[in-house]
Amino acid sequence: MAREYIITMTAANRVGVLSAVTKAMSELGADLREASQTVVRGFFTMIFSAEFPDEMDPVVITDHLQDVCRSFGIDVNLKDASAERDDSDAQAGRFFSLRLGGSNQKGVLRKLSSTIAMHRIDIAGMHAVRTSDGEGFEMVMKMSVPQGFDLPALVDELNRVGQEFNITAEASDYK
Repeated sequence: MAREYIITMTAANRVGVLSAVTKAMSELGADLREASQTVVRGFFTMIFSAEFPDEMDPVVITDHLQDVCRSFGIDVNLKDASAERDDSDAQAGRFFSLRLGGSNQKGVLRKLSSTIAMHRIDIAGMHAVRTSDGEGFEMVMKMSVPQGFDLPALVDELNRVGQEFNITAEASDYK
């Protein structure tokens, strides 16, 4: 039997981080299930889902990862996936990409994400950047939309809500 943990790591981006982390996980007998890594303004963050032998103490996992990662200045956090998970809001649905763009103003992400949350839509991923002129932004969200949900109506609402920010929204099937 195996126990699943969610591991998050953050530090300044450096060559060799992923190699060191995956080596340490291998030494612990971990089975990597899912991973995501991104770099924002010179800092990376990684999040892993990994299974470890059931009898392995979480303190041993954390200590070993921190020892290996110390030279990289990485902050390591470990969460028991079964203890932390709350599936009460999870809805099986179709995935769509939502593309948003417009003026880069304070409050724009709060306004858009609040509108999406009111419809109980799960944002399963997001990437956003400022445009090269610094005046605008571009964002792509991966959304899980319940079967039968009126997606065109949501896009219309986001366009309406976002008018004060010159927002344009469009949705497409997630590929």
